[in-house]
Amino acid sequence: MKFFRKNQNTTEYVDTIFSVVRAAKADNDENKVNGTAGCLADETGKLFVYNTVFKNEKNIEDVKKAAYASSPAGNTDYINAITNYLLEDKVTNNHCTIATIGGTGAIFTSVKLCLDENDTIIYPEISWGNYKVIAQENNLKPLTYDVYNLDDLFNKIDSCSDKVFLIINSPCENPLGHSYSNEQWNKIFDKLNNLNKEVVLLIDNAYMDYAYNDPKAFFHNFNKINDNVLVLIAASCSKSFSFYGVRLGALIAINNDSEFINKFENLASRAARTTWSNASNGAMLTVTDVLNNHFDEYVKERDASVQMLKERTNLFIKQANECGLETYPYTEGFFVTLKFTDLAIRDKVHKTLMDNHIYTIKVNKGIRVGLCSIPLKQIDGLAKRIKDLL
Repeated sequence: MKFFRKNQNTTEYVDTIFSVVRAAKADNDENKVNGTAGCLADETGKLFVYNTVFKNEKNIEDVKKAAYASSPAGNTDYINAITNYLLEDKVTNNHCTIATIGGTGAIFTSVKLCLDENDTIIYPEISWGNYKVIAQENNLKPLTYDVYNLDDLFNKIDSCSDKVFLIINSPCENPLGHSYSNEQWNKIFDKLNNLNKEVVLLIDNAYMDYAYNDPKAFFHNFNKINDNVLVLIAASCSKSFSFYGVRLGALIAINNDSEFINKFENLASRAARTTWSNASNGAMLTVTDVLNNHFDEYVKERDASVQMLKERTNLFIKQANECGLETYPYTEGFFVTLKFTDLAIRDKVHKTLMDNHIYTIKVNKGIRVGLCSIPLKQIDGLAKRIKDLL
C-alpha cells in the first residue's frame, strides 16, 4: 500500500474495549454496572489508588520528576528495587532487568528481540486481546492453546519445528482468572527443558500481586532451566502500584549464560532507546521510594485490596453456581469470564447486557466481567440478573 513499508500489517484496528468503556461512562443510569475496566475500583466505584504511592510521589521534587531518566535501561535504583521486589531471593540464575513502558512495553520488546517475521508465537486461546494485535503488528503466525489443558499446550509446543516462543499469563490470567498450580508449572518446565530447540518462555505477570495464593512458589524452576531456555518476565506497575496511566514496568531476562544476559541487556536497552527513549523518571523515583522506604505501609494497603477483590469474586462465583450461570473455572484475579463458545450468542448476550445497563467486555468464546471494578453491593445479585437476561 502506498507510503507504508512493504510488510506493514494494514488490518483495520478497532479497540473494542475502549469503545465499551466510553459507552459505560456515558450511561447516566444510577444503577448501571460497569464491569469493563481492567483497573481495581474501591467500594464507591472510584479508581482504587495506593495512598502510599501518591503521597510519596508528592514528596519528590518537581525538577526530579521532570528530568530524563539516567539510562534507557532505567535508573539503577529502580532496577535494583523492582528486581528485588519481583524475584525476592528465589532466583540465583543469571538475570538482568530493564525499565519498560508498562507490561505492554516489556512484551513488545521481547517479541521485537526474539522473533523474525513469519515466526510462530504461542499464546492462550482466550486471552488479553493485545497478544493478537502484537502478533499482527510483527507479522507473526499465531498459535493458541487451551489454558485448562496441558496436553493441548504441549501439542502446540511440539508442532513448532524451530524456535518456541510461548506466552503464559499466570497467575490471574486475563480474562479467565486462571492460575497454574505449582505441580502444573513443574510439568511445563519439565517439558520445555527436554526440547531440543530454542525456547523463549514469556511470563506475563501483570496481575501477580493480586493472587490469593503464593504467586512465586514456582520460581525455583528458573534456577533449573537448560541452556536452550530463556525465561522472560513482563512486569507492570499499573496494577501493583495503581500507576495505570503513568506507564511503567520492567522486563527481566533469566538464562544460564551470563554473557548472553549481558548481551540481552544491551540489546533491550537499545530497543528501549529507539522505541520510547527512556521511562518516566518521576515514576521510577516514586516506586523506588515506596519499595525501599515505605514497603510495610504499601503491603498493608495491597493486602487489603486483595481481600476486597477476594470478597467480590467469592460472592459472584457462589451466586453464579447457585443460579446456573456458566463461567470458566476461576482461580484468582481481576476477572471472571462467562462461557459462550457460540460467538453469535455471545454477541447477542453482550448487547442485551448493555441494553440493560450492564457493561462487560467481549473476549474469544466468552464475556469478561471485571469484578475488580464493581463494588460488592452491585455484585450481590448480579449473576442472577445476568442469568435472567439470558
